[in-house]
Amino acid sequence: MHFINQCEYISVPRSKSLATSVAVVLLCLIAIVSGAAAVQTGDISSPDRQVETPTDRNETQQENPDEVDDGEYSDETATWLARNLASKLENSSISLSSGKYEQAQEILGDDYNDRLNQYVEVAGDTDSDATATTAGEYGAARDNQRQLANEVQRYQTQYTAYQEARESGNETRARVLARRMEQTAANVSDRSLQLNQNYNRIGNTTSVDLSRAQARINETTQNVTTVQSAVREETLVGTTLTVQATSATASFTNPGAITGRLQTENGSVVAEESITLRINNQTQTVRTDSNGRFEIQYRPRSVRLGQQRIQATYDPSPGSVYLTDSDVFAIEVQQVSSTIRTEYGPRNIAYNDIFNISATVTAGGFGVEGVPVEFVIGETVLAQAVTVPNGSVSSSIQFPATVSDGEQTVVARVSYDNRAISGANSESVITVIETPTELSLRVSTVEGGFLARGQFQTTDGRPVPNRTIQIQAGDGDVQTVATEQNGTFQTTVNPSAGDGSVQVVAQYADSDSNLGNASATATISTGGGGPPPVGSEEDLNIIESIWSALLGNDASPPIGFGGGGVGFRWLFTVGGAFTLILVGVAWFVVSHVRASPDQITADTAISDDPSIIGPEPPPELSKTTGQDLIERIETHLENGEYDAATVLSYGAVHDQLTKTHDIRENATHWELLRKSRDNGLDDEQVEAIQTVVEAFETAAFAPRSIEKSYAESASQNAKELRRNGS
Repeated sequence: MHFINQCEYISVPRSKSLATSVAVVLLCLIAIVSGAAAVQTGDISSPDRQVETPTDRNETQQENPDEVDDGEYSDETATWLARNLASKLENSSISLSSGKYEQAQEILGDDYNDRLNQYVEVAGDTDSDATATTAGEYGAARDNQRQLANEVQRYQTQYTAYQEARESGNETRARVLARRMEQTAANVSDRSLQLNQNYNRIGNTTSVDLSRAQARINETTQNVTTVQSAVREETLVGTTLTVQATSATASFTNPGAITGRLQTENGSVVAEESITLRINNQTQTVRTDSNGRFEIQYRPRSVRLGQQRIQATYDPSPGSVYLTDSDVFAIEVQQVSSTIRTEYGPRNIAYNDIFNISATVTAGGFGVEGVPVEFVIGETVLAQAVTVPNGSVSSSIQFPATVSDGEQTVVARVSYDNRAISGANSESVITVIETPTELSLRVSTVEGGFLARGQFQTTDGRPVPNRTIQIQAGDGDVQTVATEQNGTFQTTVNPSAGDGSVQVVAQYADSDSNLGNASATATISTGGGGPPPVGSEEDLNIIESIWSALLGNDASPPIGFGGGGVGFRWLFTVGGAFTLILVGVAWFVVSHVRASPDQITADTAISDDPSIIGPEPPPELSKTTGQDLIERIETHLENGEYDAATVLSYGAVHDQLTKTHDIRENATHWELLRKSRDNGLDDEQVEAIQTVVEAFETAAFAPRSIEKSYAESASQNAKELRRNGS
């Protein structure tokens, strides 16, 4: 009777529920009965799944690279995926050329991304650098084609508005739009060029033909270029700018003289016009004479030293009829020394305090505009800013934790080297005061170890984000976790081997910080706790695994008994009805046994969310009358025992809600709040319960005692909830 031995391979961890054990026994009985039937009827086997062999034809060959074992057929799969991606690019180009811009982008959406991810996976299986490179080109082609669709759609929208402005006689509006269209048309051309390069590279490394897609893209681009040429002709006037240096050298204190002339494309001068010229990051406004000529001074700041070719650009206003143009001039750039003067306050500073900083950069007695200034202490950058026209810069920051306490040097610097303005530094000493801190720590048992969570804050209650906390359970490895914006942290730690209790330690210690060291400890038992509740996910997963082992599923055939497998026909005809009855009875019995008060302990309390496990309410609450309980809370408050008063206040609310709202007695405090909200309590009641729960959280877990006002608020809300019978 070989089929009996199959049950030896079905085991349940000791910590699993009784219901699961009953289910295992029953399913083993099914296996025996059905297996016996299988022995009598002969072999029952499931057919092997076949992987379709890819062909060279452009048809579906292998849709999921994960189903190809050990690189089998990877080259053929890559070929099919390459063709599939290429067809999507071509279809998108057709939609784009037809003006269906959203459709053009949707074709290159989620489905394209899925295929591309598969292509990347297959590229890894083929060990081909060419395939990996092509995957990158397919990704770049997607991005460029989607951006191209955006730009073409934008151009079409602008062109429609331009036509409306022309028809209404609003020439100024038409010129503004025409100028915007110039930029958009240039964007279309640039994006089309990049996309064609992607297409060419894909064609060079694969067998796909993207010539039709390229033709569509080029046709679309040419249409935009043609339309914009007509717009430019009817609305805007091209210009020609010429500039030259009449001085051999230029520096910040001795600027170079530059002369120039602005004409239209047909040779007419732009006379008696106020024009704006842009040289590097500087702009100057000058007026042309009757011949279109002008003269300006060039005062270099960030340009490199020596002979340089400097570009000057005519920058017309948005409503101007003229188009932009550029030219270059040659000049030798010389250096001028700069100085930086600083002010700071306060001079004694602590973590998170406001620190005011300011600086002024001068050269030759003049303030220097547009110079970047950086304020640092050691490796910590406090602030970065650019000087305004008078050469000054200022900023107010919250002092960071990454600077050590004690005397520290603040450096303000202009980090220029080999530039028209020299680099400059200024140093000042301040005193950084250490800020005392504290840690809270809570630990609960979860699958795979312990869930450690807590908060890091200053002793005056300010959360500290982005700091590294070290956590160690017993003799296990030290793990690190960063605090969130509100100072909280949470991580799973692995305990050291062995049973009994384990001490979990959380610690903050950073010699490069102005925050004081802090630590917190918590002790938790590693012994087996109570079983999970009947019908828990663990129960269902185990039963489902056993059921699949017996009956089979899409991923694997059923366990063979007597050379065969248990089929549905034998299961339901021989043991189905009997088994269902027994499972129902077992479930009913186990759930009632589990629910017995004698069987429930603090260790068996299970929450829907493992991150909200807390202590149980005091066991004597159920034996205390409402009036006695209120008096005890008042006594604790009068004696200054605020933690005890808060815990009893929570216990009073817990006792009331579990009786009146069908909430299980071993519910955690956060679960109690959630269940109350789910049970339809009004907002005022839920808010009162939340106040009590949050106070209880502080009293039970925080490293210091709860504040008096917080405890009194919890007490008052507890009284009202009990009085109203919530």
